Amino acid sequence: MKTHFKLLVLVSAGLLIGACSKPPALLDLQEWDLVWISDSSGWDVAQVYAAMIEEDTGIKVNVHDNWIGGLPAASVYHALLGEPTASLTLERLADEIREAEVIVFYGNPEDSWEEGNPADWLCVNGIGMNYVNNCEMETFDSYIQILEGIYAKIFELRAGQPTIVRAFDAYNPLITRFKEQGSYEDCKACWANYNAAIHQAAASYNVPVAGVALAWNGPNWDQDPVALGYTKDDIHPNQEGARVIAEALRVLGYDPVMP
Repeated sequence: MKTHFKLLVLVSAGLLIGACSKPPALLDLQEWDLVWISDSSGWDVAQVYAAMIEEDTGIKVNVHDNWIGGLPAASVYHALLGEPTASLTLERLADEIREAEVIVFYGNPEDSWEEGNPADWLCVNGIGMNYVNNCEMETFDSYIQILEGIYAKIFELRAGQPTIVRAFDAYNPLITRFKEQGSYEDCKACWANYNAAIHQAAASYNVPVAGVALAWNGPNWDQDPVALGYTKDDIHPNQEGARVIAEALRVLGYDPVMP
């Protein structure tokens, strides 16, 4: 009988310790830290998204807005590996992620190519001419590996804490120019592969992807976001464009990701 009682005490103590060590549910917290990582396609979106989160949940959101013009995913990956970087923003990224309940990530494919198999994901050369040379799905293999490496580091840094991780895919503001210069169909196929790579990498870690390409360019990739009034300089999001991107994230909800 004493042995049975001791066993009950040990089991009860174990359950109590387990309950005490279990991280609190996200919705029970008073504040969330939002870490936003993107190139300039996410310019000024973080604050808009944070306001939506606060409206939906009643939780105060502290914003760490880390958009950097032209930010390649490869730069994010190398920074998270602890490699030297000239960017103070990227240097502090790992520490911010460790404390973040919400993380939104997008990085472009620049610097993600194998030298023997370069791609033309932008469909634009250095002097602004539209063209496509090589944009087959396999040209995004290195990009996919880098994206997956970033997600792996995010979850490693979070160390099992519940985390709302979200990605978003890529809009293109140059639809009309592609049509005028005769490269529209080629670029449409190119960007379909580009966004497929984003979705494929995210799916490997169960990360939901906001359909920004759908919201900005439409289901047939024929909507001109400039004509829709989404840009402030014919490329980057204005206030309305930022709202549209944030809404695409908002509809994904706030369930934490279990990789």
